[in-house]
Amino acid sequence: MSDPKLARAVHRPYFFELFTIANLLIIHGVLLRYGIAGALYSMPKMMLQLIPPAIVQLIVGVIIRGVVAHFRGKGELRAYLKIVRSKEWLLDSARLLFFITLTIHTYAWIKLTIPVMHPRLFDQQLWDLDRVISFGLSPTIFFLSLFSNASALRFVDFTYAYVFVASINIAFIYFLSSPSRRVRIAFNDGNTLMWIASAWLYVLVPSLGPAYRFPQVWLEYAPLLVHTQYLQAMLMTNYQLVIRHAMSPDKPIGILLGVAAFPSMHVAFQTYVFLWMRRLWRYGGIVFGFFTLFIFIGSVVTGWHYLIDSVAGLVLAYVSYAIFARIYRLNRWLKLGEIVHG
Repeated sequence: MSDPKLARAVHRPYFFELFTIANLLIIHGVLLRYGIAGALYSMPKMMLQLIPPAIVQLIVGVIIRGVVAHFRGKGELRAYLKIVRSKEWLLDSARLLFFITLTIHTYAWIKLTIPVMHPRLFDQQLWDLDRVISFGLSPTIFFLSLFSNASALRFVDFTYAYVFVASINIAFIYFLSSPSRRVRIAFNDGNTLMWIASAWLYVLVPSLGPAYRFPQVWLEYAPLLVHTQYLQAMLMTNYQLVIRHAMSPDKPIGILLGVAAFPSMHVAFQTYVFLWMRRLWRYGGIVFGFFTLFIFIGSVVTGWHYLIDSVAGLVLAYVSYAIFARIYRLNRWLKLGEIVHG
């Protein structure tokens, strides 16, 4: 029989649902003033594109947890299957899958249309701020010189995007399949706040990133950064289409290809997951600690971000984690050992 308290909790709206819907309606209304009506109308196509991979992540996570529970014995597999077959867990799963993709859609539209809403760029100011906090030195030039060895640059160039994509898959495989309602909802509440808040910070402080604003810094290293420069060129082509409002059948604008630097969500996401993993899974904490360090350095070396972007990403991740760790009483709950049923 279902727990009545849990049933009531599951049937209430979650923060990530209300926050995402509110921001989607806001960006849709704002863009209508500029003659752009795509934020709501493009939603069905985006959902059909993004929901299937999320379902795969959920299924893979359940299979992995099931195998681990089987080898642990002591009835753990039976207990886990009982939870994931419950109507409360399945209902939460459906809501999580839907709103994770809706959050991506909302974030993408805010980020994509930055040059329409706020065309001024603050790249020079961010470059100068980097120098101020680094005692007059440019951290971009410093890190690029430090890792200027051909093998090192090729390694960063080839692995940077793969590490980021892998980290997203690992994180959602782990958290979507968790037996704990508290973990799944708290993680997604903070994750939603972090991504959508970052999108509005992009609007507040528009910037392209050092590779776009100061390309001469990377000229001599271009042959060693083939993958990175290909991706940066693709995003810049899309950015130019947005500026010209040049959406056409032969040159469609990619909704997921917005360009912005401050704050670094590459760093923020790794940090956010690390903060969760260090409390729930020691080895996951180690992996995401490495990911955070690698992405932090790599984002500066490849020119995606200024150092201040990465610092801001660290702060944003911690704030997003701390708010919901407190709301869901994470510290007290973990001490009580309610990891499965919390």
